[in-house]
Amino acid sequence: MARHPNYIPYGVIPAVLLPFENDLSIDEPNFRKHLRDVAAVEGISAITLNAHSTEVASCTFDEQRRVLDVAQDEIGDKLPIVNGVWADGSLEAARIAKMAAQGGASALLVFPPAPFTMGQNAAMALAHRRRY
Repeated sequence: MARHPNYIPYGVIPAVLLPFENDLSIDEPNFRKHLRDVAAVEGISAITLNAHSTEVASCTFDEQRRVLDVAQDEIGDKLPIVNGVWADGSLEAARIAKMAAQGGASALLVFPPAPFTMGQNAAMALAHRRRY
């Protein structure tokens, strides 16, 4: 359940970066510090994560869940969290969206699946979205 259930996206919503260790695992201490630093900026209305700047395409489902959990732990009481949904398939996008909702995200940033770059129409976009 969202910690900020009445949040309506507006204003400045920065997307945070995700630092990695040399072995490509998440550098959690520096991620936590980065979240606190960004959240301390006056005037922002939310934080976006699990998007391109957090290298979502390189993160497993479990890593995306951990990114959300860490963000909720560090800044979730202070700011709403917008969680990206990036997947090539609608079923995986639905699984990510469900995880984000259960993890307390206040909004979703849905990226179009890669096959859409080859052309799409309104029916395709609606069918993708209806999966979740």
